[in-house]
Amino acid sequence: MSQFMGHVYDALFGCHHSHLSRAFTIKGRTYKVCTDCGREFAYSLETMSVMDPSPASHAYPVAVPHAAH
Repeated sequence: MSQFMGHVYDALFGCHHSHLSRAFTIKGRTYKVCTDCGREFAYSLETMSVMDPSPASHAYPVAVPHAAH
């Protein structure tokens, strides 16, 4: 139940991942990164599209640098 509520919260208030990087292939893994929050999305070179997001896409967190003020 708490996982469901987490998904609802993310859908309403979380990042909508509308700004994705170009596709990267590193060590046989192809993905795009949300430039707003850093979440990674598996990317298919065959269909040239982001694959269905899953919790596994958080397996490799990426630090997103923030501009100094």
